Parts: sequence; structure tokens; C-alpha cells
Amino acid sequence: MILQFGDVVLIRMQFHQAAGAKVRPAVVLLDTGDDDFVAAPITSQSRHSDHDLALEDWRLAGLNVASYARVHKLTVLAKLEIVRSLGLLSERDGRSLTALLCRVFCRPSPEQ
Repeated sequence: MILQFGDVVLIRMQFHQAAGAKVRPAVVLLDTGDDDFVAAPITSQSRHSDHDLALEDWRLAGLNVASYARVHKLTVLAKLEIVRSLGLLSERDGRSLTALLCRVFCRPSPEQ
């Protein structure tokens, strides 16, 4: 299975400091074609952070409630843990996500 930027999936996320897992939504950022992919978790809890993106078209993405992509909490997830696909970010939310990722991770060149 190949995932695309902006795909929204429901995935089983393992706890890091305790046994068990929770099923949570995540937005795909990168899939290079192997067994895992890079994603940003999605939450319904606003944390008023410059690193959270309010998804304007959350219903179109297959989400049940207003949600936020947390771009400072990127993670590598196993495709085997995907429970199901929920949908796809709208073009507007995809552009906003790309812009936020660049604000967080892109650095100006030394000449600038």
C-alpha cells in the first residue's frame, strides 16, 4: 500500500512509556514505499500552539469533530497498524499544512 501526502488514517498508536495502545487519527506526510510512513498526529484538543494546524475541512477528511494536526509531534508509524483510511485533507488544508511544516522546519539559506 502506498500512502499519499494528506491521507488521513486511523491508526493503532503504541504507548511509549506504558503497555497498550490507542486508536487515533493521523495525517500522512511521507511514504517512501516501505513498511512505515511519517505522520503527524491529529487531536481534537486545541493547545493554542503555533505548531498546531486547525483543520478547516475536517469533515471532508473523514473526522468526526473539529481537529488539529500537531506538526511538532511527527512520528514514524507502521503501515500494519493502520485500522482504516478515513479520508483526505482538502486542498486548502493541504496547502496550510505544507506552509506550517515549512515555517517549522525550513530554514532560510545563508545568503538570505
